[in-house]
Amino acid sequence: KEAKTMPQQEPKDKKKEKSIDIEPRSGFRLKRRLVSNAKCHVGLKNVEYVPLKDVHARTRLHNSIHVGVRPSSHWSTIGVIDKCFPQPDFCVTRLTDMRGTHIHLYITGKAFEKYDYATGLGSIIAIKRPFLLKPTETDQNIALHVEQIQQMWIIGQSLDLVQCASHVRKDTQCQEWTDIRSGDYCDKHLERVYGYSKNGRMELASGGFDIRWATKTKQTDGSFTYESKHQKKPTDPFAKRVKSREAYFVKGKGLVATDGTLMKKAIIRKEPKEAERAELEKFLKGKRDPGAEMIRKLKGIQDDSPILSNDALDKLGIGHKSLSKEEEESK
Repeated sequence: KEAKTMPQQEPKDKKKEKSIDIEPRSGFRLKRRLVSNAKCHVGLKNVEYVPLKDVHARTRLHNSIHVGVRPSSHWSTIGVIDKCFPQPDFCVTRLTDMRGTHIHLYITGKAFEKYDYATGLGSIIAIKRPFLLKPTETDQNIALHVEQIQQMWIIGQSLDLVQCASHVRKDTQCQEWTDIRSGDYCDKHLERVYGYSKNGRMELASGGFDIRWATKTKQTDGSFTYESKHQKKPTDPFAKRVKSREAYFVKGKGLVATDGTLMKKAIIRKEPKEAERAELEKFLKGKRDPGAEMIRKLKGIQDDSPILSNDALDKLGIGHKSLSKEEEESK
């Protein structure tokens, strides 16, 4: 009789391969998830989802001088933080889709207090109904601002965002971050490698495109040509030679640069104390000049005294005229 072959059992120490967790809207792969997909779906249910690459085109319409219907403020987007500048009471971040799109996000208020512990490099963040910060220069894009808890949440940690493997100096690694699926080097250092090698390879000799996202096409003679998937940005001949520092006016903070530097502090109006307010009311009583009216308007002071003085009212025969002692005795 033929011996029955027993099925081979897999070793117990062999780990089962885990399926990769992918955020369905943005396509980002997660290394660690903090908010479930079901909760994200509920949070983004009543707003339009806008991919990060389309945010600049959408927000640009809010700042347009052309008359027309402005897009709705009920929208959301998802991005990965590749730059983070935490401050004591706020945080400035830069979001990316790891495909060349970047947009700055300012986090303040209750949103900063709740999510400060989870906000960092590689965090995948969802934004809902953000405020728009207009740039100080015409050649800069609009930034985003959130301050309420309902306006953002941290979905998890990115699986693919890694630091560039190149070194700018002997002991200093490049501070740019890139998608590990596209290689270990950022666009800048990849262009350098491409520049060194294109002279030795005929298919790279044309130059002028981003090799990371290029498509390869085989020609009839067997050679290959490469075409860029990215649309080239038009060059402005009248653009400023020296790039100005990007900064935005943030409510309650002032003019804040994209690296978190406070360039101009916001002026906070202090409410006068009760004694100071009473003294100011006494000083302004009966005064109707434009300066006094402006001070009342700024300080919120109301003057119930009549517009005309008692002497003026007596001359007009209005009001109660005060009698002298002789007039009272004669009566």
